[in-house]
Amino acid sequence: MPDTQELENPPYEIASEIIATEGETLGKAFKLNREWLTFEQLNPKLVKALIATEDVRFYSHSGIDFRGTARALFFLGKKGGASTITQQLAKQFFTLRSSSFVRRSWQKLKEWVIAVEFERRYTKEEILAMYLNKYDFLYGAIGVSTAAKTYFGKNQKDLDYDEAAILIGMLKNPFIYNPKINQDKGLLRRSVVLKQMEKEGYLTSEEYLKYSRKKIDMSNFNREMYNTGVAPYFRAEVVQWVKNLLEDDEYRKPDGTKYNIFTDGLKIHTTIDYKMQVHAEAAMREHMMALQRKYFTVWQGKDPWVFDADDEKKAIRKSHLYEQFRQSQRFRDLRAHYMGGVTNRIMEEIDNARLNDIDIFRLYDAEKDKAQLSKLVDQGTITSDQADVYKEILRSEHWMLLKKQWNALRKVADKQFVTPVSMKVYDYVTGGEKMVKMSPRDSIRHHQMHMQIGTVGVDPKSGEVKFWIGGINHKYFQYDHVTSNRQVGSTFKPFVYGTAIIDQAISPCYKVQDIAYCIQANDSDFGLTSTWCPSNSDGKFSGSFLTLKEGLKESKNSISVYLMKQLGSVEAVRNFVANLKIDKKKIPEAPSICLGTPELSAFDLASAYTAFANNGIHTSPIYVTHITDKNGRTIYTAIPEQKKAINPSYNYVIVDMLKYVAEVIAKKFKSEIAGKTGTTNNYKDGWYVGFTPNLVVSTWVGGDAEWIRFNTLADGQGAVMARPFFEKLLTRVERDPTIDFDESARFVKPEELSVELDCSKYDAINQQGGPVKQPNDEFEEEDN
Repeated sequence: MPDTQELENPPYEIASEIIATEGETLGKAFKLNREWLTFEQLNPKLVKALIATEDVRFYSHSGIDFRGTARALFFLGKKGGASTITQQLAKQFFTLRSSSFVRRSWQKLKEWVIAVEFERRYTKEEILAMYLNKYDFLYGAIGVSTAAKTYFGKNQKDLDYDEAAILIGMLKNPFIYNPKINQDKGLLRRSVVLKQMEKEGYLTSEEYLKYSRKKIDMSNFNREMYNTGVAPYFRAEVVQWVKNLLEDDEYRKPDGTKYNIFTDGLKIHTTIDYKMQVHAEAAMREHMMALQRKYFTVWQGKDPWVFDADDEKKAIRKSHLYEQFRQSQRFRDLRAHYMGGVTNRIMEEIDNARLNDIDIFRLYDAEKDKAQLSKLVDQGTITSDQADVYKEILRSEHWMLLKKQWNALRKVADKQFVTPVSMKVYDYVTGGEKMVKMSPRDSIRHHQMHMQIGTVGVDPKSGEVKFWIGGINHKYFQYDHVTSNRQVGSTFKPFVYGTAIIDQAISPCYKVQDIAYCIQANDSDFGLTSTWCPSNSDGKFSGSFLTLKEGLKESKNSISVYLMKQLGSVEAVRNFVANLKIDKKKIPEAPSICLGTPELSAFDLASAYTAFANNGIHTSPIYVTHITDKNGRTIYTAIPEQKKAINPSYNYVIVDMLKYVAEVIAKKFKSEIAGKTGTTNNYKDGWYVGFTPNLVVSTWVGGDAEWIRFNTLADGQGAVMARPFFEKLLTRVERDPTIDFDESARFVKPEELSVELDCSKYDAINQQGGPVKQPNDEFEEEDN
């Protein structure tokens, strides 16, 4: 029997909801997919159907219907059962049905006692809500709220009588009367429920005929899965973030215990704009489908795993393929079959024994070379204690068997790796999947040969994340590219230009010659061991004089190196970037950062660029505004963080340069836009960070492996790889009047600027360009 505490707090596992700005449910985190409803939230049609079918005297008994019990005994259950709704609830919570008559009789007595106790502790309305929240409707739908969404694709409050009757009919047996599994049986049971409703006066005869004649519509059936629906990458990020948050002692239940995101029914309110997220995902699919088609065309007849690779690179790429196979469920099952027995015995007999693949490789090497373990200890790869454990394994009677089983595993695995089998793979044409016959090796190659995307949109004033896309398909590619670090290329150059403009008060109209600039070995400012003379991306120098804004627009490496030399050290740039809330540890202390060598995430760049879009004020991005528990108690509220990072007069100079860079696409939009592309060596990464006064969009596109790339600048540059997504998204957003997006907003231009932006005036003042300063000249503050 349950104790008083259990009766007053029955065990419920309730899904936590992740909610968009307008109240739309993005998804859930759950162990059991249950949404909690109060009686007041229940659709009255469901309540009427439930009482009419399961317990017509519900409001007149105290948990046990003696009249119904007598009828059931007299007719041996042929004219209805005896269990009240309260008894059925008690059975769901505290008893498991037994096939033994004696045990079942005893369980029945327990249910009676528990039912009476329930009636003493809860109102009738609370019991009805508990019952409908508790029931398992199959297909992962626990409770009537989730069942309505699963079977009919709608909120339970919008169910009509025929739909309510289907769900209540399933209470007798959710499998036999399931409309998805057995529609004929479901129809028959629905008719019984509707007839009972007519009998009890909840429906007229005309209404009964109307609803009983309707067909069951299963066209909106949708079983909720964690990796389907809107914003799956964002939901995964939120779940992990909330799990970490709830580890803090500050966020505890009133009784001091920890909240569990999977069972405690939290309401997690996020900043995601549902409509913008939908537009972003549509723009992503459109762009990435076209890009993938181009990729397959470019690589037709070529093999990325051997293309332009020496023997060492080929071995690395081949090893990478096999490593992916070893991480698959297929290999893990094989490993457990062949290795489970012997590894368990070794770990039982030898303390601290560890037998992962890397450990077995080391054991093989140590058997061949007696000094190998000492070398690993000297290198710091393993500890001396680990070496002792390895030696004990090699001396044990199990070593020969382990080798035998390992060799057998490798033989079978190697064969399976190249043997075609029927399987589902990702299909970029549909954005879904397709059935093919393919070997595991080829399926890994197939999936790795897909270009990926990581993109995030942030409101620069509030810091609210408006959309988040971490990849092309969460089911097949779960790695989130919004938070992954990649070389950022020329998207970093505005930080270099910005530092020079602020520190040197230099005008964007200042001219620099496009020639090779070098930082000499042993230069005390930079401390390089060898002379560094980088080229432009096309390997050419025009020799012409370019204004700074022209140099930024054309992503000339020469101009960036020139500015770095004038700054005299990398520290000024690192400090500027740190002021924009990018972790300074991510920025190397090397002059090559001026070309974009730092590895940052799309999220990092979105955060930094908020300062440009917001008049020099940096706003830290947030994506959870507040969290409440199932009782509505607020357990977390976000506190926005802003910091004045750049003087507004200098900030506008940077923005004006980035507007000039974005002129090539600006005429397509009503919004005022600015932005910068980025491309890394061998076209491995394509970037675009574009922004308006009220939205910053940071986008990375590339392959997960460095050899999954395009072969030419024309195909692999950021303007082709990433910028089209920004264009497609902004086009969709501007065309949707229901989105809260102000396309008339303009960047703030201070009345007084620190430097001249009008190059014709600048040239006139400086005598048609003035003397062009050479690499070792000092900048002087402009008089204008």
